Amino acid sequence: MGLSKRWRMPWKESQTLQFRWDVFNALNLTRFDVQSISLSLTNSSSFGNYTGLLTNPRVMQFALRYEF
Repeated sequence: MGLSKRWRMPWKESQTLQFRWDVFNALNLTRFDVQSISLSLTNSSSFGNYTGLLTNPRVMQFALRYEF
């Protein structure tokens, strides 16, 4: 998901300044890796727990761009 705003410079119309905000995995959804489930019966406290994820956590980035 992204959001941006562009402003034209008052001294010359062909020059612009753009501010941009991008969000990856905006809803912060978690998908567990089925291959990483712990099925060891020796340690009953970790039986059935997932140890890996298929998704990355939410990441945001900001950018400022000057075009001339």
